[in-house]
Amino acid sequence: MTPELNQLTDSARQVVAGLGLGLAADEQEAYSLIAELGWLMVSTPEEQGGLGMGLAGACALHTELGRGLATVPFLPQLLAISAVSSGAWPGQEIWLESMMSGERRVTTSLGESSLTVERDGDGAMKLNGRAVALASADCASHVLVEAADGVCLALLALDQSGVRITARPTWDVTRRLFDLEVSDAALDPQLIIAQGESASLLRQRLAILRDFALAADAVGGAMALLEMTVEYLQTRQQFGRPLALFQALKHRCADLKAHTEAAQALLQDGLDAVTDREGDVIATPEAEMKALAVKQLACSAYAAVAEESLQLHGGIGMTSEHDCHLFLKRALLNEHLGRRQDSYDRGLADRFIAGLNQA
Repeated sequence: MTPELNQLTDSARQVVAGLGLGLAADEQEAYSLIAELGWLMVSTPEEQGGLGMGLAGACALHTELGRGLATVPFLPQLLAISAVSSGAWPGQEIWLESMMSGERRVTTSLGESSLTVERDGDGAMKLNGRAVALASADCASHVLVEAADGVCLALLALDQSGVRITARPTWDVTRRLFDLEVSDAALDPQLIIAQGESASLLRQRLAILRDFALAADAVGGAMALLEMTVEYLQTRQQFGRPLALFQALKHRCADLKAHTEAAQALLQDGLDAVTDREGDVIATPEAEMKALAVKQLACSAYAAVAEESLQLHGGIGMTSEHDCHLFLKRALLNEHLGRRQDSYDRGLADRFIAGLNQA
């Protein structure tokens, strides 16, 4: 990591731990805080008023937010800002400035989308379909919509006719998710960000960014939970000595450490592989495969650490309000966010087999 990224990581850790962006924090106050600190500008190029730290900077912040079980909806706004900053379209500068300052909030689907675009008799573009897992959509004015057929990406007002959001109850209490249903909602031509091939490439870039962000959240959560578990084993005594002295428990912790370090290493390797010199995501099949691998390994490692840590905490971990359970719930949800859950394993296997056939 560069000195700038190290400095960003250290300051973010102090903010998350010291000022409390975790479960007890007020979401609106936490959001205002990260906007004031400039975190929403982290991956935007400097020439557009951002910090120019690219995907690596975004992942550094997501790692620390994952460590602290932060509830602030950072990822959806970051995805929307990345989309808005791409290419050139009417109103881009005004939208980008208001979004990076936190004045205007835009949500984005963190799950699957079946939205489609059709043209009516007058040539107007109408949106129909459904998208799931929109974080904190009740606090946003617009949603970034991606047509499943790659026709376009656009900003859609949540208060316009034909648009409805409904809360989706989840086991993970660190996130508030909503579902979006759209019926013949008219797309404003002034808010269409990309169309055709440009839209397809942008969708791919956003998918890669989303996978890496979720992987970074998972790596941060796994590291924090493992540290908490080791500390617990060092203080909890059984048969007159700390649990940390039992060899079987040492081996289990060592295995969890290996899982976590492997996920962190692949995340860092992936960042180098999918970004250019400016830190921007390169939308290629190879980059997409790397994103699949990074997200798959990180989230599976997080789930393994969470499940083992629950057992290593003994009976205390069975309390639903305990931090162990909060980490476990977030870890399991991370596995389901992003693309379809089976698409990660299947996508990696298909690409691996295709490579063998070509060889």
